[in-house]
Amino acid sequence: MFRNHEYKLGWGRSKASQAYKALKKLIVYCEVPPCTRLDAIVISDVLNTSITPVREALIQLETEEYIASYGNGYYTQKLEVKKLSDQFDFIKVVLTHAFRENLYEHSKFVMLPSWDDYYLISEFLESFCESVAEATKNDRMRHYVHESILRTRYVRWLDLQRPERLSRIRGDASELLELLNRGAKDGAIANVDRQFSAVINTIPELVLEGNDRAGNTKESWLQTLSSNWAES
Repeated sequence: MFRNHEYKLGWGRSKASQAYKALKKLIVYCEVPPCTRLDAIVISDVLNTSITPVREALIQLETEEYIASYGNGYYTQKLEVKKLSDQFDFIKVVLTHAFRENLYEHSKFVMLPSWDDYYLISEFLESFCESVAEATKNDRMRHYVHESILRTRYVRWLDLQRPERLSRIRGDASELLELLNRGAKDGAIANVDRQFSAVINTIPELVLEGNDRAGNTKESWLQTLSSNWAES
């Protein structure tokens, strides 16, 4: 599951790694239409690089289940309700475990951003979950939480753009920090369960919106990929 590229010697300094990062960012942020064929020749021309590193990147992305292979080609996938629900549920299980076993020592200096900026709130939620996973001292669990966060990033971003959800999420997150400050373990677990149940309930709507938005990138995705390549 989600076998990662870090295990490959010299990967981080390679053109394949650069192509991988550019393509992965495109996919994570749904900036390419679902079911788009990722043609290695076309992509290598756009990136002004040889075809070999692009093929290596596509193979790695398929291994990690970010894209799918059909016949002799690689294709992007639609957002799927069950996959996203399972990933949110996994994060919830890890947080619940960490709080129940008193593995996470909350710092009172950790505070929620005070402004209604959904980007900052999203970053806070992700870093908070990462820090809780870190506290488990379990490398495999930490890796899967990190991957689940990446794979749910786009729908979390869509969810936070809804004013009523942004307000609710901020309120629940603030309450969770207060509960942790007081050492109220049971209250914190109940809060986490409520938060994740709420987002999982909204996933069907978010998937429809996300796939629709991604479908509108048909004319722009190669240009976006080129920009990602320059940044990676």
